[in-house]
Amino acid sequence: MTPTRYEIEALVMRIQDEFLRASAVRMTLEQIARRLDASVGLCKAVLRLLVDARVLAETPGGVYERF
Repeated sequence: MTPTRYEIEALVMRIQDEFLRASAVRMTLEQIARRLDASVGLCKAVLRLLVDARVLAETPGGVYERF
């Protein structure tokens, strides 16, 4: 099933919120998907956008953190 624009926008806001609430938060893709009860594929796409926008950074080990 293809996510709607609303679902994607809501996930962007939820992921940003997770990282903005606590600046020291570090999570893997799988941890984020589990925590937000979202698909790994959708989370991966949203995380890529947030990394490209320099909101988040991805370490070489696949851990996401605030940029």
